[in-house]
Amino acid sequence: MVLPLEGPIFPVYVTDVGASVGDDEEDEIDIDTRSTTWVRKRSKEFEYTLPNDKYSKVTQEVLHLENTKKRKIVAMSDLHLGGSWSEGMDWKLEKYLDNLIQIAKEEVACFVMLGDIFEMWLEKFAEVPPDNAARVQAWKESGSVLINAIDKLISECDVKVFYVRGNHDREITEQDVKTIFGEKVSFVPCTLILRLKTGSETEHRVRLAHGHEWDVFNSYMLQDSNKLIPNRPIGYYIARAVSTAERHDSGSEVEDLLIGLAGGLLSMIPKALEDDLIDVLLRPEVHRKLIGRLFEGAFEVEDIDFLLQAKCRVSENEYVRLQSLLEYPLFRLCGSEVGKQDVFHMIKAATGDYKKFIRRSDEDVVVLAHTHRWDLRKYRNYKGNQVVYANTGCWTCNAEEFSSVVLDPPTVDKDGLVTIDYGKNE
Repeated sequence: MVLPLEGPIFPVYVTDVGASVGDDEEDEIDIDTRSTTWVRKRSKEFEYTLPNDKYSKVTQEVLHLENTKKRKIVAMSDLHLGGSWSEGMDWKLEKYLDNLIQIAKEEVACFVMLGDIFEMWLEKFAEVPPDNAARVQAWKESGSVLINAIDKLISECDVKVFYVRGNHDREITEQDVKTIFGEKVSFVPCTLILRLKTGSETEHRVRLAHGHEWDVFNSYMLQDSNKLIPNRPIGYYIARAVSTAERHDSGSEVEDLLIGLAGGLLSMIPKALEDDLIDVLLRPEVHRKLIGRLFEGAFEVEDIDFLLQAKCRVSENEYVRLQSLLEYPLFRLCGSEVGKQDVFHMIKAATGDYKKFIRRSDEDVVVLAHTHRWDLRKYRNYKGNQVVYANTGCWTCNAEEFSSVVLDPPTVDKDGLVTIDYGKNE
């Protein structure tokens, strides 16, 4: 499902360009693009400070793009390598990356892997997840197309490469990333801020994050001191349930269930009643029903009660009962961590609506992932400046489209461009 392109504040000026990538006609992938302008001058200048909130543990990098044509920033995410959702995608990924390598030496300054590159969430309920050492060995094979491309981008094209963690690869470590890709790949635990020096007086800034920390069901910051759920968000267990049901397309189906359940409810709530909605969600019986509906969709059952004693193995000696998941005080924890208003906005973010968080951003461009649906919009932030929001989409077999984001920053005398490259999964 592709979200509507028009944004609530600015129109997005669209350019559609068809292109084929591949040497053999039968192996070509058709790439279309959608683009919007990245303005070179802000409406209001201000003294910039790095984000300092509960959602953003920031890594910053300065890119010097003065007097060079090698200035593009490419981001892709949600490959889920090593899991069932990536099956059959290798050849498309290889064609796209081969084409990228051909232009990278002259045009690309930076490549960002924006989370969920590898899969760590899709073991069945009864399976003990492998340790990281075993996963890394397996990923070297399942991720060989990407690994080889990253090596060429660095060694042959002098491209700066970053690995930003998502939720499905949240437990990957910096050493794991170095073991897989080599020492020159920079590891980013949460949020990457790129500060771009273009030769003008204006410093352009880009925020890149996976986006799960703004999602109430997938944020790792919501930890319960009673440890009903050991160190993982409830979305982890929903994904494990999806895998247990052995439905390769079920990731998108559960996502649609959540959008229908939460999005439909939220869209009908007037702003004046937002606090009332949160008070309702804080009631244990309401929370239990909502989470129960998600697990019913994941397991493909009509009544979750007969599965209450099902155990999800999280290690050799640890498991979590489904009943504990239904009793987990998710919304109460969220309210105590970020406040009532942000509970509401984190529920909206779970449906792919990041508007409130993006409007708080002081960066010129915000690139997120996580939703598996590419998006391109413009907002005006609270300082009155334009913010371009782009979502990288995904490269999974159960999605309608595969996609990436390409940023071409402004120059001294010319506006920049934010582009979505996308193609159909057929």
